[in-house]
Amino acid sequence: MSYRIFSVLGGAFLMLVLTACNQPQLVGDVAETQTFKAGSPQKNESNETVKKFVARGNEPFWTIKANEEILTWITPENLQGRQLKVDKVISAGNVKYIGVDGNNDFSLLIIQAPCVDTMSGEVFDFESVWAHGRERNVGCAASGS
Repeated sequence: MSYRIFSVLGGAFLMLVLTACNQPQLVGDVAETQTFKAGSPQKNESNETVKKFVARGNEPFWTIKANEEILTWITPENLQGRQLKVDKVISAGNVKYIGVDGNNDFSLLIIQAPCVDTMSGEVFDFESVWAHGRERNVGCAASGS
């Protein structure tokens, strides 16, 4: 009887480990990356203007409204939001906004993959990864303003 329980638990643990290894990474393939300066015309491979995004995450709660030049970083402590100037990098269908805030580097990576909000259960078209200094948070994103 205990052998069956350990087999099931071991299988569940293995599944958890394999799933955790398949998480998005912040660093992409540099050889396939195009970099654009903030404010310059930004086109993807199909010659369309890059979309704006709204990314958000839970625990800690955060929202980022991203456009061509500025990220507005909204937290419960700062509901007005903090504006951060960015450069934008487009890579293999993903969008990555990067910049520097004082002594901290930051990036917002938007990954074209389905994402389910951990609190509401709402489904989004994009995953997001927000890194500021040494902090890294994952969430979901939608195209929009």
